[in-house]
Order: sequence, then C-alpha cells, then structure tokens
Amino acid sequence: MPEGYQALPLTSYTADMTFPLVQMLQVDLTLDRWRAFVDQYCLPVVKDAQNKKDCGDSILWQRQRGIIVIANERGYIHGLFSYLVRDDMTNGLVLHVDNVMAVEIVSGDYVLDAMRDAMSRLASDHKCSNVYVSLGEMEDRLRGYFAKAGFAPRKVRYCAPATPKVSA
Repeated sequence: MPEGYQALPLTSYTADMTFPLVQMLQVDLTLDRWRAFVDQYCLPVVKDAQNKKDCGDSILWQRQRGIIVIANERGYIHGLFSYLVRDDMTNGLVLHVDNVMAVEIVSGDYVLDAMRDAMSRLASDHKCSNVYVSLGEMEDRLRGYFAKAGFAPRKVRYCAPATPKVSA
C-alpha cells in the first residue's frame, strides 16, 4: 500500500485539483485565496531551458519554497504541505514545513510516511541541517505521528493579531 502514494511538487496548473482537499480541512478558504497562496509558493525555478528538459519534474524539487502533494496511484490528492528553505542563524539552512494536511482513507500512516519521505528529500536536496514542522495545537494525530518519527519540540512559535489589542 505505501508504494501507492507519490509525493509531487504542486504547480499552478494542478492547484485547482487540490482545492477539494484543502477546503475539506479549511472550510472557510476560498478558491481565490487558495490560488493566491499557490502562486506565492509555486514560483518557477531559475534554470536554463536545456537543463529543465533534462531534469523533468525534479527541477521543481529545487524551489526554495513550494507545496508538495501526496497522490495515490489514480492521482487523487490525499495530503499536502507547504515548505520554505530558510537560513537559520544557529542551524544554517533549515526546511520549514507548514500547512500539513492529510486524509488517510485506510488504516495506517501511508500518506504521512510519503510526506516524511518528501521532507527528507527536500532537506537533502537543499542541504538542510534540520526540518521544522509546524502543526496546529488541535492536531493530536499529526503530533503523535511526528513525535514517533523522531521530531521533538524545539522552537515554540507564538501568534498574535497584527493589530495589537488595546490594554485596559
């Protein structure tokens, strides 16, 4: 069964077919907002044309930021995550993963395993020293999976509205 899932870089051409998964997990997200997000993450890689022909889709794995989708053998999308390669003052290049979404329709962690493999490939391709995965505070299943895969809390991210509240 795990061989039935494949990680693929999302392109602006395939973004619309991914929207049903995204909307299922983020019900208030509009198609226009999804397309705008994809456009920001799926910028083309700057390479010469001949190189692009020779590399096929592997050139898309070289993007500094992007979205990876997990598809089954029929092409149905079962998961995705966005990523950004950043230079961390302490650790050097680090792969930051966010917007992790996975739908397992069979028992097992096949989609998440394919995601983890894709993260490892990206980290290796970009020579990253660490992979940081951001998960929502209510995503216990994802937290459990990544903890079993060897991830540990390292840096805590706090969130506040851009417009501060007026103190009383």
